[in-house]
Amino acid sequence: MSASDAIGMHFDHVSIAVKSIDRALEFFANYFPITPRNSRLYEEQAAGGFYWQDFNLGGFAIELIEDPPDKPGFVTKFIDRHGEGMHHLSLEVENLGPLIEQLKRDGVRVVDEQHFASGGSTAFISPRSAFGALIQFWNTAGADVHQMAHPPSDKAHFDHVSLAVRDMKSAMDFFARYFGARMSHQPHLSKSTGNYILGHMDVAGFKLEFLQSPGSEHQPRHDFVAKFIERHGEGMHHISLDLQDFDGTLECLKRDGVRVVDEGANWRGERQFFISPRSAFGVLIQVWDGM
Repeated sequence: MSASDAIGMHFDHVSIAVKSIDRALEFFANYFPITPRNSRLYEEQAAGGFYWQDFNLGGFAIELIEDPPDKPGFVTKFIDRHGEGMHHLSLEVENLGPLIEQLKRDGVRVVDEQHFASGGSTAFISPRSAFGALIQFWNTAGADVHQMAHPPSDKAHFDHVSLAVRDMKSAMDFFARYFGARMSHQPHLSKSTGNYILGHMDVAGFKLEFLQSPGSEHQPRHDFVAKFIERHGEGMHHISLDLQDFDGTLECLKRDGVRVVDEGANWRGERQFFISPRSAFGVLIQVWDGM
């Protein structure tokens, strides 16, 4: 049993702030083997009312969030400041109260706490405390997080979410302390290009990748991590998918004029490409020929 299992924690979804759920959903449905989880719903939370709709993709879920057109709120504020893109990560926690107490006791900034009539509750860790990532905790009354796994797919695998950080050790220590995360790939200089350091952790049943600039001593030709942090600050950098129909998807994307960048292969010969955030509602999507 992993530490996150002992805590009673399960990674549920990554949320994307968009101007139009319908357009974003159409994009993902056109190019990826998604399975809807629900129709579009309206919800009131501490931060305000919003629409949301989510779908399964490769064993995990993606949520799309949008403000009502006549009532701009936190989604609109986020888009005005950052543009469309990844908004938060969400995890189910069985025993949320003690975890929130520990976070507060340690000086971690917790915001938007809310308790529901159903007995459930939610709270967020501020990006200021979580290396640029807004992290949502959910506690659904009576739910068993060990029974919440999303259905796997033989057509796609949602591999990881990547975080760009200044200090990988501090970030990893944070996730180990509060999420029971364990190291799955030790930090190391990229063998493909040498222009970034990466490491992986298993966080509540999901892979979280950490990216860090190698520093001036390596004099990288293209230090994309440093440039990203300089422009956006620390935070979520990209999502990564393995696709069975790698070639067919690539062909469709190009045919439809979707901006595809950085086609190539890693040092093991595994092929990949990226869908530009300009074409994917602010999300940089890495696609691997990995099934």
